[in-house]
Amino acid sequence: MKRVLIIGAGRLGKGFVGETFDNAGWNITFLDKDPRVIDELNRHNKYTVQVFRTDDIIMHEVTNFRAFATDDNYSVMNDFLESSVIMCPLYPEDFEESARYLGKCFEQQFKVDPDKKMTLICLTNKNHIIKDIEAWYRNAIPSAQARDWFDSHVAIRDSIVRRSTDAETHYATQIDSTAVASLLIQTPLYNDISDVEWLEPRDHLEMLKDIKVFTINGPHATTAYYRHLKGYNTIPDASADPEVAALANAVHDVTIKAVMTEYPQITREALTDLEYLPKAKNELPDSIHRVAYDPVRKLAFKDRLMGVVQLCLKYNLDYSPLTKAIACGLAYYAEDDRASVNLQQQMQKKGLLTTTAQIIGLPKDHPVTLNVAQQYLALDAENLIPAIPC
Repeated sequence: MKRVLIIGAGRLGKGFVGETFDNAGWNITFLDKDPRVIDELNRHNKYTVQVFRTDDIIMHEVTNFRAFATDDNYSVMNDFLESSVIMCPLYPEDFEESARYLGKCFEQQFKVDPDKKMTLICLTNKNHIIKDIEAWYRNAIPSAQARDWFDSHVAIRDSIVRRSTDAETHYATQIDSTAVASLLIQTPLYNDISDVEWLEPRDHLEMLKDIKVFTINGPHATTAYYRHLKGYNTIPDASADPEVAALANAVHDVTIKAVMTEYPQITREALTDLEYLPKAKNELPDSIHRVAYDPVRKLAFKDRLMGVVQLCLKYNLDYSPLTKAIACGLAYYAEDDRASVNLQQQMQKKGLLTTTAQIIGLPKDHPVTLNVAQQYLALDAENLIPAIPC
């Protein structure tokens, strides 16, 4: 039986990746740096995923797994050597640390079976980082011979995540997940995954990922951040507010114009196929906290909102809906979201204009920076900016 190694046993790792490979009959191994995540899995010896499909809601109890915390003894080594596919549902900032840990594992794989080929699939919304990830993994391998083997025997591939997965905490063993669209995976692959539902190899993935992050994640983040100012708890609740919906739709409309101009090779039909996902039965009540998490990354220069702003500047399109969404994001605060806490502390210490410039990656006197600041002050005039206990 084939084995998959899942690096990161949080919500996405358990609720999507683990559940999907379990359905296909693969052996599953989880590896996580957080001992509490692994302790919870091993204490229960199972976890449950409530899967929202288009026509049904399924309770899936997953029991066929092994779970290890990263340790100096490399307890996961034997399972690593049995694995052909490695799935990495990680935040962008965690890949370099994972590479440092797995370097010895790739070295050992080269020693025991140099003919083996492996595929490592990255599940992160950040685009254009595969070359960096390849370098981190390669440089972490101790010997030159094993690094040369890595170059020809390990395929590191990107993916486009189109599945919402949520739980109360990252270590929870009760998880909600939608299953209405496939994970799109960069080609070519070195290993066969055709027996696993919801995994779809796709060409031109880097272009498609830019488009997906702009057209899906941008309006989604807009809904989350505007909701935060208006007091909602879930995305469906926020979307039902006419003002929230109007801003999200305006962000979507200008995004479509910008994307279609930047990528004339993609048809409107293909774009619709990428961005419009089927409705799940009894829509999963996606939390604002999950969608809004880490505003510093999501408001950054090349990400879901500012990336489209750059296209608007390039093609002389109105970017004001995007700058209002960014202003909403600058006001986001959750006490258990360290990035949002740091953002608000920076706002109080350095002021609105300096903080805005640093977050979005433009000078303080740039028209976009000034417009974001104006939008923020307009929200404050409406008494929508909350007092932050920082």
